Amino acid sequence: MNVAVDKLTKRFGETHVLRDLSLSVSHGEFVSVLGPSGVGKTTLLKILASLENPDSGSVQCGGRNAVLVFQDYVLFPFLTVHQNVAFGLEARRMPQRDIAARVGRLLSHFGLSDKATEYPARLSAGQKQRVALARALAVEPQLLLLDEPLANLDKNLKRDTALYLRRVQREFGITTICVTHDQEEAMAISDRIAVMLDGEIKQLGTPATVYYQPNSVAVARFMGPVSVLPNSLLACRNASLADQSGTCMLRPEQVVLRPSASGSLLVTEVRLLGLYQFCILEAHGVDYEVFTSHPADLQRGQRVEISRVAVAFEKEPVHETI
Repeated sequence: MNVAVDKLTKRFGETHVLRDLSLSVSHGEFVSVLGPSGVGKTTLLKILASLENPDSGSVQCGGRNAVLVFQDYVLFPFLTVHQNVAFGLEARRMPQRDIAARVGRLLSHFGLSDKATEYPARLSAGQKQRVALARALAVEPQLLLLDEPLANLDKNLKRDTALYLRRVQREFGITTICVTHDQEEAMAISDRIAVMLDGEIKQLGTPATVYYQPNSVAVARFMGPVSVLPNSLLACRNASLADQSGTCMLRPEQVVLRPSASGSLLVTEVRLLGLYQFCILEAHGVDYEVFTSHPADLQRGQRVEISRVAVAFEKEPVHETI
């Protein structure tokens, strides 16, 4: 199923939730709508599921065979796993023999055959999510809508489940739209990411494109740690290094800080934050926040230079010392 959203607008009272939002999703594609809380992601999902009506604009889905999986899974607590998965098929009055066969296949596919007679209260978070997915896929939808599908899982389980979810989506070939606020989650499961801020899609592209070639500082910062530095400070001689606002944006893996007595940047703060080092560097009375995944033994009061490994707005990597 192809999905085409054109100039969608939605207000709740005086609050403008969606602003002329447009989005196209191809058949079999997995697209994540990524943004912070309160930007209209779930409202968009509800409109796609026909649970909300837009004030203006159009949605074309080639039919309405869509299933929405909510963040908390909404399993029926008084039904067994088998009965939960069979619920939609029962509602459609499918013959019992066909229901048993389809549910059996899905439970086997999701590794839930031994949980068929269990109730949701006895399941782990990961198992509940698989039951919710199996129930959604049982009715063979053309469009799968996921609301924060990994939000209730711990970090390790989230990583494993993301890979599993992507594999299942590919195997079933279902057009899928997911909304999430988690950048790592979106990058792990998506063909394309639509970055949504203030009720608008600010950028749509592959995970690599929106991460390494953001079209604005706002998108760059939302996609993860980024050092935003003025061209004048970095002496960017190639216009392709910068965006239109006159700044260079570098990801932590693109920055190497080197101690240098003649360096133009003064270290005023340094912290190790797990995967990367965070520094505040001062130049000409202005403080700049810099992130690097190449930690150096730096001290406050030390002067440094930046070796730029690659720059977000460049097509090809560069190696240049600032």
